[in-house]
Amino acid sequence: MREAEARWERRKMDPLTSLIIHASQLIDKYGALGVFLISFIGNAIPYATMPYLALIAALAMKKGLTLWDMIVWSVVGGLGAALGKVVVYLTGLGTSELLPEKVKKNLEIFSRIAQRGIFIAIFLFAALPLPDDVLYIPLGIARYPLLKFFIAVWAGKVVITFLSILFGKTYSAVMEEYNISFGTSMIILIVVTVILTIIIGRMDWIRIGIALSERGVGYALVVAGDELLKALGIKKLFEIIRRSSSSSKSQ
Repeated sequence: MREAEARWERRKMDPLTSLIIHASQLIDKYGALGVFLISFIGNAIPYATMPYLALIAALAMKKGLTLWDMIVWSVVGGLGAALGKVVVYLTGLGTSELLPEKVKKNLEIFSRIAQRGIFIAIFLFAALPLPDDVLYIPLGIARYPLLKFFIAVWAGKVVITFLSILFGKTYSAVMEEYNISFGTSMIILIVVTVILTIIIGRMDWIRIGIALSERGVGYALVVAGDELLKALGIKKLFEIIRRSSSSSKSQ
């Protein structure tokens, strides 16, 4: 009877809560290996990445992680995510034979010309919530060195996993301070994540990466600020105001 009631309760759960509970059970059972599996599965399917970072942040909200736990989760989760992206890279490598010779040659030339900038771009795409498969599949097609690809992705995924865990712990403390329920806090978390992903996804991170590799951090920050203004639509608004002002003066 109790088992039937438990099954009924599980059916009534919303998909997000059910996913968090199952992921939590996976980590309780396998420890850091559970984080590895969640990260690997969340990154191994091209163009269909599940929001595994939001899931890890939610789990960090529920569990009292020490600093050492956070580091272990970040390194192991980053490794799982990087190996998942190797699968994506190999997908690009496997499809390269289907492309016309001219396209393959152009991609190979591009990869050779932008070696330094591309390494940093790979790291940035991994370290930020960006649709990174749009970069990684072409790199597989261009046969960008796999070891360099893996190192850049792993480093980036360690950074973003750690930041997600830190965000989850901080966010949990804020929600408790204002007595906001877990369900409501998860909705807020998802909305904020979507908004940030849209803003960050609209920025030209390859341009920023190349600026960093060629002219240093200072210039890259200027380029990043310019891209942020573009992504927020502020630069376009300034342009409209400027044109309107110029048109008024000419009249």
